[in-house]
Amino acid sequence: MADTLPQDHQGFDQSLWSATAIAAPNYISLDGDETADVAIVGGGFTGLSAALHLAEKGVDVAVLEAGEPGWGASGRNGGQANPGLKYDLDELTPMVGRELAERMIPFGDDTVDVLFALIDRLGLQCDAGRGGFVYGAHATSALPTLEAKAARLQSRGIDAKLLNRDETAAMTGTDWYRGGFYDPRGGTIQPLSLARGLAKAAMRAGARIFAHSPAIARTRDGARWKITAENGASVTANRVLICTNGYSNLTGIAGSVARSVVPFYSYQIATKPLSDNILKTLPKQGVGVSETRQILTYYRVDAAGRFMLGARGRLSGSLDEPAFDRAMTRLRELFPHMADEPLEHRWNGRVAITTDSLPRVFELDDGVFAALGWNGRGVAITVALGPHLAALLSDDDRANFPLPIGPVREIPFHWLRRPAAGAAVTLKDYQDRRERDAG
Repeated sequence: MADTLPQDHQGFDQSLWSATAIAAPNYISLDGDETADVAIVGGGFTGLSAALHLAEKGVDVAVLEAGEPGWGASGRNGGQANPGLKYDLDELTPMVGRELAERMIPFGDDTVDVLFALIDRLGLQCDAGRGGFVYGAHATSALPTLEAKAARLQSRGIDAKLLNRDETAAMTGTDWYRGGFYDPRGGTIQPLSLARGLAKAAMRAGARIFAHSPAIARTRDGARWKITAENGASVTANRVLICTNGYSNLTGIAGSVARSVVPFYSYQIATKPLSDNILKTLPKQGVGVSETRQILTYYRVDAAGRFMLGARGRLSGSLDEPAFDRAMTRLRELFPHMADEPLEHRWNGRVAITTDSLPRVFELDDGVFAALGWNGRGVAITVALGPHLAALLSDDDRANFPLPIGPVREIPFHWLRRPAAGAAVTLKDYQDRRERDAG
């Protein structure tokens, strides 16, 4: 991961999740030459869920992870299981066609159910709580969209509802919002514990997971593919899955994959465990909260009573104190009574954004696939996609696959991503404030 900034290691080490997660399994590094039916590059939720479901099918699978499983976004995110896809059926149909759209909607509807069912089946210790998900409306103009979303979900038997201002304040703990939307399917987890639990389960099922084994090259070996690690060791496999998301540095593996997404840093802060008097003013444990703003804030309370909030920060990934200014500003705006609560943890992680907010599943070569671009909604969707990726990699089951599969779609002028991203953030923040001021 040569292009990963040194702060990224601190971003993992400094996180609340690193401090409170279950113990990691005893991983080994790749040493020598191995063979497998499937090689997976990337040990986050996507790769671990795919490896688990492949191993449970009896497929010989090997995972190469540059750090340790959960080191990237899977172990640093806000731990919110956000249900559904961004778009609904009528919006998806012109984008992907009616037949695929009709598979995508029920898949999106069920992702959180699949996640929590897997947690229950495997007995994963990841502080799972299912209190639902709330979107706070930053402006009155956002309410019609939320009302329409609630109506669509209700038509599919989901007990979602529009919230008035008082109801939103009761659920979020702040009166800043003009109203909101509640989806009962959502919930929260301890993300690094979930990643480590999935790794343990995959290893019990027979998967081999190699930590601290960054993959640097992919070459043909007859009809198979050889994935070579930084130390010269290798895995040769019939099929390959690449799932490195915002931490892609794949020049020798598939450089075009990294150019298909724009990585942003999300900055997060967490308090010490709070008193009962403070906690009763905040969202209940197990409830995830986000916003309708384009440059949004998200927050929740963890199992030990810490308040955690995430927001945009420096595009560079810097972890100096000013990089957390936006998160601190939002904390004071939303919860002024929390302004003086001491913070125990500050950290960041990369979110991979696509141009249309849809995930990407690419077929790079015969038997080589990549899955990434979760747009900040990856906790549930990546785990739920695992069985489908396993079916694709083992049985070439495309007819039931719930996302589009196609060639790599590079973002034009990707080398301009940082200045362009900075300009986009400034513009969207301005638009959010204009909408807020309008009512």
